[in-house]
Amino acid sequence: MREVEVLGDHVLLALEDRDWYVHSVFEHTFNLTDKQHTPLVILTSDRSKLLPGGLYLPPRDFTDLLSQIRDTRKVEFHDAAFYIETYQETWQLKIVDTFRADLLTEGIRSDRLGYLLNNCRNIERQTGFDQPFQDFLTTATSPYQKETSWLTNAVTVQWGVDFFIGRGRGLTPSGDDFLLGWILIDWLSGNHQELRAAVASRIEDARYTTDVGRSYLYYALRRRFSSALLGIVRYLKGNEPLENLDDLLAAAIEYGNTSGIDCLAGIVSALVYKQVNLDLDLKY
Repeated sequence: MREVEVLGDHVLLALEDRDWYVHSVFEHTFNLTDKQHTPLVILTSDRSKLLPGGLYLPPRDFTDLLSQIRDTRKVEFHDAAFYIETYQETWQLKIVDTFRADLLTEGIRSDRLGYLLNNCRNIERQTGFDQPFQDFLTTATSPYQKETSWLTNAVTVQWGVDFFIGRGRGLTPSGDDFLLGWILIDWLSGNHQELRAAVASRIEDARYTTDVGRSYLYYALRRRFSSALLGIVRYLKGNEPLENLDDLLAAAIEYGNTSGIDCLAGIVSALVYKQVNLDLDLKY
């Protein structure tokens, strides 16, 4: 048996003993599912991008396991370890170190918000919606103005969620990443729980979006986000130096093909559309 010590999301230690299955395999990662619950466990080697539900192997071990994972015979979890039996060998992935992906705070400092939006004006990237990121920085230039405004109203929020969820390309469609950004600001602003309820009602059903998209939205609804997004939160709370902002934005953007920039578009969109509720001066 090949025994590997791994870094894992702390919630994985609470998993029940049961069988797991390979859900999907990609170039730099693969996902496991227990076929009973929405969230996936993501396995990779890049510890610079800690994700909720993540399990991180040393690079060489991960490369070897990835080359075998399509020929898996059995996957089990018990005693704080995943056991993966491939046709080549059996692996024990023992969780010996953990990280937390939990959002434990609320509130936004208005001065930090102004700097964030100002620095975002320098980001020249195309979103997965095939719209420039900068267009999301004001309500006047925002794409999907009607549908985005629906997200701010308890009566129409389900319409807005239904418009965005599953919309676009990718493992996590752009609309899912956009909604994830809105959910993050929703938690920070401490209001509009109707948005979260509307998303929750849709991720219960596999018809609305991809399994990977459902998994990330599931985690977000439980206040669980990537290390990059939690870095943005620390900045907005005043717990990161001002000079770190560009690096924090770059880290948030570099997820997937357009997932990072789509999520950041959701964050800034939520901030400008919810400015009255946040009682903040967003002139910058």
